[in-house]
Formats: sequence, C-alpha cells, structure tokens
Amino acid sequence: MNEEVLELLFQAGRIAARVKERAYSLVKEGVKLIEICEAVEMMIESEGGKPAFPCNVCVDEVAAHYSPLPDDQTTVPPNALVKVDLGVHIDGYIVDTAVSVSLSKEKQPLVTVAEEALRAAVKFIRAGTRLGEIGAVIQNTIQKAGFKPIKNLTGHEILRYNLHGGASIPNIAIPDVRRVTKGAVYAIEPFVSFANSAGEVVNADTSTIFRLDSKKAPVMKLKPEERALVEYINESFKGLPYSPRWLYASKVSDPLSIHEKLVKTGRVHKYPVLIEKKRQPVAQAEHTVYVEEDGCKILT
Repeated sequence: MNEEVLELLFQAGRIAARVKERAYSLVKEGVKLIEICEAVEMMIESEGGKPAFPCNVCVDEVAAHYSPLPDDQTTVPPNALVKVDLGVHIDGYIVDTAVSVSLSKEKQPLVTVAEEALRAAVKFIRAGTRLGEIGAVIQNTIQKAGFKPIKNLTGHEILRYNLHGGASIPNIAIPDVRRVTKGAVYAIEPFVSFANSAGEVVNADTSTIFRLDSKKAPVMKLKPEERALVEYINESFKGLPYSPRWLYASKVSDPLSIHEKLVKTGRVHKYPVLIEKKRQPVAQAEHTVYVEEDGCKILT
C-alpha cells in the first residue's frame, strides 16, 4: 500500500474517530433513531468524508443492519443498549468503527467486555497471525468475564469500495489457519451478549440497508425511471451499501417506489436486520486496523 493511499485511510480514520466520540452524546432516551443516523452522516460529510454505509443504530437485541428508513419514528427506549456503527470513506478507502452506549447499569458490563475483547484482539494482531487465533482471543476474553460471544457475526477485511472483501475475522475460536497479511486493513468487531443468550443472530423480516448488484441490473433492460435510479445509485455509491433515505437526492420521481420494484426483482441486494436469537441484548465494539510486521495501527 503506497503512502498516498495510507494517508487517505488515516484521514478517513481520523474523521471516523471524531464522529464516533460525538455519537456518544447523541444517544439519549426519547431521541429518534433517524435523528442519530442523520446527525452522524452529516458530521462525516462536514468533516470531508463520505458515509461508507448508512449509519446503523441498533437497540438491545437488534445486533446489526438497522438504519432507519424515511419517516421512521422509532425512539431510544428507557434502559436501552444502543450500538452506533459508522463507516467513512475517502475515494473508496474505507474505515469502519462502532460504539455501544448503555442507558442501563445492568447492561453496561456487556459494553465493558466488548471493549476489553476488542483491545485484546488489537493487541494480539500482527502480520502472520492466524484468523482462528484472533477468534480464540476474543472468545476467551468474553467468556472469562462470564458472557457469550455472538458466533455468527464477524469482523472483515476491507478493500477499496468493498466493505466486506477477503477474509472474515471470527469472534470465536475456529480451525481457520489463514493468516492476516501485512499491509491489509481489517475491521475487528466483537459482539457480546449475556451467558443465557443463544450466542447467535437470526434474520428479521425487515431490511433497511441495500446494495446494488450491477450484474443483475443491466441498464438496457430497465424502464427509463428505473434506469435513471440505477445510474444514480451506481454513480453515487459505487457498490457500497446505501439507505433509501439517500435516494431523494436522485431527483427521480417517487424513488422509493421504483427502488422497491428493483428489490423485488432481485436487482438490489438487501441486508436483513440481525437479531439475537433469544432476544437478549447485544453490545458491540469495533476498530479498523492496518496490519504491520510487528503489530497493527488503529485507524479509528
């Protein structure tokens, strides 16, 4: 990775870190989730970056992939555990980070343990570290504290304009002998729940985040208004996930209805909201790191 690219990553990381710190103060009982999302996304743009995906605001048993749709009136409930997951890119070079905010003393230990597991994993990673060993470090840290990792959520390698490119970083010990690579970028993200949880997530019936599959949406086979929306999505997001909230800027008439048709015909990939199987609260902590020979640099 050349110095110019690395500087773009560090710049994106600095933006993400600043916005993440401000996100803590946004999470308050009664605040609309959409207000948190839009505030985070606006801060990213005001700092000179672009959202790499819609800001996720996930409450309690909702572990991932919830970003409010237009006119969503959902608010932060009392005693909630709220995850704020945000991404920043500059010219397609992406960082991904997340924090959890607990409004409940009973749920705060989940946040503390997720952060401890993240620190342990980041300290352990260096060029040549086996993926399965990273998962073991995360799992051991969480279980020693008396909690349970979410086994089917993982961290991930990040490539240009590809949020989930290459290897996955497990949160449990698995027999994966592949190794992290010097110069590669990875998002490390432990997810933690109580010991009586299922330790896994399942798909909800709803989806709030989408990604255009350009191979399934050849513009020549679309109606004019569909073609206009697809071209806007292609040009604006370049294969990265997006929210229907962002489609109003396309100036296409009734973009949400057109988008719904694209989803139904399979031209657009949807990410189901992910919920802990036993409806137990989940905490998340996340950094993006750049791997070096003898360790890693935290970008976020």
